Amino acid sequence: MQKEKTSEEATNATSTLFTVPCFDKQWILQTNEAEKINDYVCLICRQIANNALELNCPQHEDADELLIVGDQCLKQFLKENRNSCPIGSHEGCQYSKSRPLQKYIGDLTVMCLKQFEQELRKEKEEEIPGINKCDFKGKLKEIKDHLDKSCPLSVINCWFKPFGCNYICHRHNLDKHLIANMKFHFGLVIQSFQSMTQTIQLHQVYFFHFFLKKTLQVIQNKNKKRMKAIN
Repeated sequence: MQKEKTSEEATNATSTLFTVPCFDKQWILQTNEAEKINDYVCLICRQIANNALELNCPQHEDADELLIVGDQCLKQFLKENRNSCPIGSHEGCQYSKSRPLQKYIGDLTVMCLKQFEQELRKEKEEEIPGINKCDFKGKLKEIKDHLDKSCPLSVINCWFKPFGCNYICHRHNLDKHLIANMKFHFGLVIQSFQSMTQTIQLHQVYFFHFFLKKTLQVIQNKNKKRMKAIN
């Protein structure tokens, strides 16, 4: 049976939200005014800071604005630049978590990231087979849960993957696949059950053989002792 997408394609389709250090500014701007988010731009990658940190080196104590960086961006920068600060390139960069900033960014309203990516592809006139739409609008901190559990544009495995079905599709196409392949899935379950039964039976045979061997050894030892006692 042919898959809608290969496993590799499904992996590549995973949201960029979880593969880049900070949040795509253009995505955030779809539902927020620039003035509302400009103070939360990562100084390193110029996107919206993910897990925001505040630089508080003594060298910058007179700065007129908060010096904000994303957690992953800063760690990567420090690793590649011998722990020197991204502002002024001095040694001994100091920073701290900013929970108020993280909460503010996490509470920003966003559209579905998959929907945003789909609209970008559409603008580039890329062919999108079986176009569907996701109307999600919620808080940024809720987006991962949405993509994992309810987004119709997310790519997921068939429910019967543990039994051998390798079909991969968008969530909104899964019901169609399940209905059209009930007999196939039933066959996979039966085959898996039979295989388990054979494995259990094989283990029982091994156990019986082991038990029989040990029993014979005990009998032989008893006979040897009896023969010695007679002699």
